[in-house]
Amino acid sequence: MTGRSIVVVDPFSAGGAIAPAFARRGVSAIAVLTTERPLAGLTSTWNPYDFREIHVLHDLDELAAKLAAHDPIAVVPGDETGVEAAETLSELIAPGRSNVLTLSSARRDKWQMAVALRTAEVPHLRQISSDSVDEVGAWIRREHLEDSPIVLKPQAGGGANDVFVAMPGDDWRVGFDWILGCVNKRNVRDDKVLVRELAVGTEYEVDTYSIDGKHELVAVWRYAKGRRGDRFGIYLSNTLVAPGEPVVGALFEYVCRVLDATGVRNGPAHVEVMTTPDGPRLIEVGARLAGAEQQELTLLGTGESQITRMVRHRVDGETAGRYERRQHVKAVYLSSPAAGELGNSVRFDELASLLPSYRSDALAYREGSRVPRTDDLGTSLGSVVLATTDPRQLERDVAVVREIEAGLIVV
Repeated sequence: MTGRSIVVVDPFSAGGAIAPAFARRGVSAIAVLTTERPLAGLTSTWNPYDFREIHVLHDLDELAAKLAAHDPIAVVPGDETGVEAAETLSELIAPGRSNVLTLSSARRDKWQMAVALRTAEVPHLRQISSDSVDEVGAWIRREHLEDSPIVLKPQAGGGANDVFVAMPGDDWRVGFDWILGCVNKRNVRDDKVLVRELAVGTEYEVDTYSIDGKHELVAVWRYAKGRRGDRFGIYLSNTLVAPGEPVVGALFEYVCRVLDATGVRNGPAHVEVMTTPDGPRLIEVGARLAGAEQQELTLLGTGESQITRMVRHRVDGETAGRYERRQHVKAVYLSSPAAGELGNSVRFDELASLLPSYRSDALAYREGSRVPRTDDLGTSLGSVVLATTDPRQLERDVAVVREIEAGLIVV
């Protein structure tokens, strides 16, 4: 396998682990950056020493010619910001090894996702994309949603950033005006706002891996989220679901229709779905790895991840099928009700001894730190990862974490 290579576009966040995984199989990595430097918040996940070459994208055709000389086994995105460039480069270098290029926007833009589902007759939530308050108001009346909760969000955002919920009687225009025209954390200007009916039910993360249009189930996670005022999507926990639970089959059947409708044919996908009284409904789909710590959590719970499947696919040509749960795994997120100085957090340093199921934590704040008010995933205090074969121990440890969280003082 000497000389073989893989191209990773924006190898940040979870994508930072792609190059080392291929290196272990004798495949070197080439990095492509869509900006001169990583966006704020992603710099710490960028390791240039993992790559034999690094290119900054300026001209797609010129770069494709350079990369084609290496005959890479694949061009893959590392982060959400690299999805469209990776798919375009892949089609220029090796047609058919990625996803349907004409549907690329449907895997990035939340409004285009809805259009793709409607075209394919896949059940979806009612929504509108607009830069006009009057147009949205008319749509609300036309859909008879005056007395129903609605959600407002950026079309190309992520991590529940700037997601607002307006209950009946609330002035939804406040959230609309906040989002419109802002540059979000993905460095994209929100020229329009996505407004949709609020899906009521249980939210799931469905992580898949596809090979030539055949979709495999890598993991299913159950989200618990809360809200504070008009901010919706404050993460509370994320729990690995047993593959034998009845909901998994229904979710996977629906997600396969979503993947087909949005043109996903090769590689990982991260799909968020709400189970409602009317059946599963898409929140969003991304043709990329599940981010944050999800690759490590999935490996901890199932022995595999989307990255290990990517290696098996691209290097060995192997498929894997449905996952098995080897351990009960839960990520517990901590939040702060206000911005201020953090106090009474000394027990953070004792988690490993307090919790038998403790595996790791990502708690950046300690005693005396200035903390933000938690409004989304990016402003959480961090998370604690628990894993065990004993579900009762898991729940006991969750209770201890919540006790510690309740005792935090922010002034």
